[in-house]
Amino acid sequence: MGGRGGSGRMGRMGRTGRTGRTGRTGGTGGTDGTGGTGRMSGMGRSGKIRLLVVWAMLFTPALPALPALPALSVLHAQHAAFRVKGRVVNERGEAIENADVRLEAFFGYAAGTFAGVRKFSAQTNRKGDWNVGGLQPGIWLFEVIAPGYVPETVVLPIRILTTVSMGTSGMSLTWDLILKPVMAPDDVQGELLKQAATAARDGNADAVRAALRVIPEDPHSDFLAGAGRIAMVARDMALARTLFLRALERDPSSYRAALGIASMFLLERDFDSASRAFDAARSRTHDKDEQKFLSMAIGDLATIKVR
Repeated sequence: MGGRGGSGRMGRMGRTGRTGRTGRTGGTGGTDGTGGTGRMSGMGRSGKIRLLVVWAMLFTPALPALPALPALSVLHAQHAAFRVKGRVVNERGEAIENADVRLEAFFGYAAGTFAGVRKFSAQTNRKGDWNVGGLQPGIWLFEVIAPGYVPETVVLPIRILTTVSMGTSGMSLTWDLILKPVMAPDDVQGELLKQAATAARDGNADAVRAALRVIPEDPHSDFLAGAGRIAMVARDMALARTLFLRALERDPSSYRAALGIASMFLLERDFDSASRAFDAARSRTHDKDEQKFLSMAIGDLATIKVR
């Protein structure tokens, strides 16, 4: 009895007998399908809902048993799996050996619920290379942790709308993820970042928050962006967002601050804002490797719409 036209009016009831519209994301929007003015003798919203439920229980005839649902693999398209490879180098392009590379999925196909192996890890070889197979489409956090360096983190969409039927399952992505952690400075701020990074690597979120609470009075943008990446490793995304915003306020040209903001938007599934922030990060780096994976992220986000 839904719809806006005649099929939902029940004869000549007129405007007061229309059913309300549903919200865009699954919420309900004022279901005044009961006739009259929708007030139902002054009852509140919860009272209307309870009364409608009672009516349904009393007057809905028993339904026959439903047939068994087919297997999920029949109902849903199978998702492809990909191999991701990359390299970890310092800002001079020198390989960083034995760096820990960690991957974690936050959302799955079409940015929906993730089903599959959620976490992967690898370690770089003497050339700084790493690779991981079996990634399913979705939104993934990549992080690099190496002794003496500030962790490098980025959240990226990985073939977010790709299925097995597209014939790309098991293939490597067409781009390498080159991540470039920076050395912690040899000063008080650098020592603070190293302590917080060690706590984050060990999963001690409380120690991370305690360390980052001692932020200098006049911190520079690199320190704030580095602290934001450490907060991401500790999975304190609210703190990370605050630190990235402060870094960007300090230095609007900061590449890592813009990249951090893009990651935050992507974790919130705000795809338009994430795409704009990735584009802003791309304009703040002259590194061709960074520009390449940022361009791929922007292109991937262009394939998805908020549902």
